[in-house]
Amino acid sequence: MPAVTLPSGVVGEFVNGGAIDITEQGSPGWWANYLWQKFTQRDLTYYFEGNLLRQIPIRTRRDRMNMLWAYFIGQPPLPQVAEGYTVTFQDILRKGRATYAPMAINPVVDRMEVTGIGSTATVDVDAASSPAGLAKQIFDGSNFPAAVKDAITYALVMGEGYLMAVPAAEGSPDKIPLITAEDPRLCIGEPDTMNPNQLRAALKIGYDPVAGREIMWLFVGGQRFSASRMSVPNPSPAGPGFGGFKWDGPPTDMPEIAGFGGVPVVRLVNVRGLGEFEPHLDLLDRINDTILQRIVITWYQSFRQRAIKGDLQGDEAQDGAPEPDFTDVFKADPGALWHVPDGVDFWESSQADMTPIITSIRDDVKEFAAVLGIPLYLITPDAANQSAEGAVSQREALRFKVRDRRARSLPLLRQVLAMAFAFAGSPQSASTIDIQWGTIEGRSLAEMAAAVAQTTNVLSKRRQMIDIMDMTPEEAALNIQELLQDLLLFQAALPAPPVATTPVDASGNSFAPNTSAADQTANLHAMSTAGN
Repeated sequence: MPAVTLPSGVVGEFVNGGAIDITEQGSPGWWANYLWQKFTQRDLTYYFEGNLLRQIPIRTRRDRMNMLWAYFIGQPPLPQVAEGYTVTFQDILRKGRATYAPMAINPVVDRMEVTGIGSTATVDVDAASSPAGLAKQIFDGSNFPAAVKDAITYALVMGEGYLMAVPAAEGSPDKIPLITAEDPRLCIGEPDTMNPNQLRAALKIGYDPVAGREIMWLFVGGQRFSASRMSVPNPSPAGPGFGGFKWDGPPTDMPEIAGFGGVPVVRLVNVRGLGEFEPHLDLLDRINDTILQRIVITWYQSFRQRAIKGDLQGDEAQDGAPEPDFTDVFKADPGALWHVPDGVDFWESSQADMTPIITSIRDDVKEFAAVLGIPLYLITPDAANQSAEGAVSQREALRFKVRDRRARSLPLLRQVLAMAFAFAGSPQSASTIDIQWGTIEGRSLAEMAAAVAQTTNVLSKRRQMIDIMDMTPEEAALNIQELLQDLLLFQAALPAPPVATTPVDASGNSFAPNTSAADQTANLHAMSTAGN
């Protein structure tokens, strides 16, 4: 997208404190208002061609994301009870919530670890000016593995996440940009219809507690706009517009990323735009409801009901006489002795059998693992009795899921890295950027050694170190240098080979020794004849 052109007479709008004009379509103010409204628009995730696929309350995009994040952090909605009892029993209801939603996210995120980045143009990681050396500085300075995991976590939980390339601050000595993960509840982008991997515009909002101001950053057309307003009780009001926001000053040009759409943000989208466990919220609610039923039954049956069958007063009962207080008569004391008439029997209610309820919870948890393709042993510890074939099948399902999520995120990770390279003054094509993923399944040292032996003369030493031994490109390069040093030291320690001597005849003429016994005999005979 070309840079946003400012109409004549509008330049003054960007003077510090200038009001935002949202009337002209395509202007910075129009884009800011358009993206702001998307934060609080009605969520259309479950709509298809105008038809509602699932009966849900009317909610906004942010409401949906807040709900999914609440499930992820262990704060799902309380189990439903009769109206009027929620406040009274909220402490008991809170204990009925199980946090199984993270089990759908963590096994995938743990296997989405980026162990190294580089450029295929060169493997010189020692030179800071080389693409590989610059990639290492960006990797270390941005804590890139953590940023990637955070962004992927947002995408897996709420359906989308963002990564942003941030240029170095003015006056920075190294000019190394940063890459940050952005929460989709505070960041939003408009995808390009012709190239969904690029954004036409992006908006990020934040809050400065020191200045007491809410800040908004708009990225569009290769420029960055900043606006702010005094803090309000609700930082993201549901009402239209964003009254009170004013431009902080003229925009900042970003010509380095003109080839990437002019927006230094990429949008990671999960499968079908849904969170991993979002299609199974009903199953999670069913687990919580069953847990609540178990708590309630256990709570109430701790007070076991007792009854007396028979006539306690016996023949001594008199008409009109008040009935005795049996609470004092039947004291629950270890030294108490009860005297009752003949024929009186005591009854006490029995405890309810909790086995069916506990079994149903376990079955629901197993179903949750099955529909998500997560190995059961990662969710419940009693999966040791699982068959070996079943465990292998579940591991394969998880492996395929991780590979799919890696394939979806790889071009976007390369793109945000390419923008970071451009900000650093070393433009690189996204296709030349190499991203090294960690292993999907942990391997023992014996398994890795066997794989190295089986791939000798098939894979290079460097490729074996990275793909099999789980080394980073930097560790592999350093290890190769150390292997060469060990080889030189080994050769230097070898004894010197014997000095070869050239035989001569009686006349002092040298001749080359022959290897065959017949030739050696002939040479010796010639030497003896010449000596005679």
